[in-house]
Amino acid sequence: MQVRELSRQEILPALHLIWAVFIKDVAPSYTSEGIEEFRKTIKYETILSMHMSGEITMFGVFEGTELIGTISVKSIGHIFLFYVKSSYQGKGAGRQLFQAVYHHCRHRLGVGRITVNAAPGAVPKYIRMGMHSVMPEQHVKGMRYTPMEMVITDMPSSSPGMRTALLIAAAIIGGLILLLILTGSFTYVIMRGSGARFGVPERRYEDGYYDDDYYGDDDYDDYYDDYYGDDYYNDYYDDYTADDTGKPVGLDSVKEEIADDLSYKLGEDSYSVLDIEKQNTGIEFSVQFPVVDGLEKGVEEKVNGILKDCAMESVKELYLEPSDELKEKVIMAEYPMLTSYVRYKVCFASDELLSVAFEDASFRGSYDDYAENLRTVNIDLKSGTVYQVKDIVELNDAFIRLWLDKMREDDAEVFSELSRKEIKESLAGNSMDGVYVVNFFLDRDGINIGYDLNYKEDSPDNAGYEWLVASFERREIEKYATDSEFWREWR
Repeated sequence: MQVRELSRQEILPALHLIWAVFIKDVAPSYTSEGIEEFRKTIKYETILSMHMSGEITMFGVFEGTELIGTISVKSIGHIFLFYVKSSYQGKGAGRQLFQAVYHHCRHRLGVGRITVNAAPGAVPKYIRMGMHSVMPEQHVKGMRYTPMEMVITDMPSSSPGMRTALLIAAAIIGGLILLLILTGSFTYVIMRGSGARFGVPERRYEDGYYDDDYYGDDDYDDYYDDYYGDDYYNDYYDDYTADDTGKPVGLDSVKEEIADDLSYKLGEDSYSVLDIEKQNTGIEFSVQFPVVDGLEKGVEEKVNGILKDCAMESVKELYLEPSDELKEKVIMAEYPMLTSYVRYKVCFASDELLSVAFEDASFRGSYDDYAENLRTVNIDLKSGTVYQVKDIVELNDAFIRLWLDKMREDDAEVFSELSRKEIKESLAGNSMDGVYVVNFFLDRDGINIGYDLNYKEDSPDNAGYEWLVASFERREIEKYATDSEFWREWR
């Protein structure tokens, strides 16, 4: 068995494991109110937000590639969401997870005690791990639990080989960090991928503890601080939402421009599905999208339909209208998953134009098939016309050179696999089998044109970008403008 921190794309499988074990082992002692309260607690958006902000750290225990248990710990040292598959309970998986949390609390969080609200039946297990009750069993919102705690003291010893394993792991991690430093300072708008894809180090805990006799408390902390810098661990999760300078990336970096006193109102709608009946398949969809209110009736219906369709693209493909190929993929998958989580940003809004970008994180039939995509829509609010790049820009050789120059300012090899002719075709709408999906959106600084990228997993051209755009100020791109109404509306 192996214990390590979970990456972003592993959160959803962990939540499905938690729910399955909870329903079998814990729910029978809860009221219906308590079950619903717990379901709200493990909502994906909530846990993802806590994970991304560093409020919690999630660990998983694996048997080979199979996730068999998980545990989370808050930054104050409070354990929650500690669940192990029934078939692996009593075989050491839970203890290894607990040991990982103990080390995390002791060496990185620096807290003096660990606390937990133990579910009914779990109290004896926590007692065997060294915790004790501090209050009688509590009954809150239909849930039952016993508050417990333990004081952090010296750790027992593990095998002499642990120090060697740690040093080897540190050397590998150091190399990955150096690689990121050398290649990761990209100045355009970039959507961060998963930790694994971008080489974010995953601290691994082998069977047993790190041994303080071989790697003492002070040495352990000093080693990490000297190797990574004092703030490395505290800033670990910032890599998902910020670049090396601390600046936001992805949609978080887009500076929106919303006109004052719009003649219409901007609201929000959503679509969500959580199918807990299919125990063998993880099915969950949570999609947000904007709605407009106050346009001419026919146009308003058209615009809102366009916005919803763009947001719901994965839902339609994966759930509402699945292909026979996808159905077969789900049947054959070891861990079948159908999910889509969509958030959006209104990047530009005036009485004439609306520009919206959607970020979509999805599991597309299997736990092994995870994708993050950018989709954009730019709409004429007077007619409902949707503008494409080819509608607004003359895709001549001069523009292609300018676009490429911007793309390659910090990475001379980006898109080197494409000829100029292929770049022109892709910007005109030929996605080359779905690999280069052209997008553009407006923001406060100008216009952004580029690709949502969908390389095959083993493609040598995949540099790790999920989507990539080049940014233009209006004055530098107007010389390539078509005679489209778009340019008179964008002012």
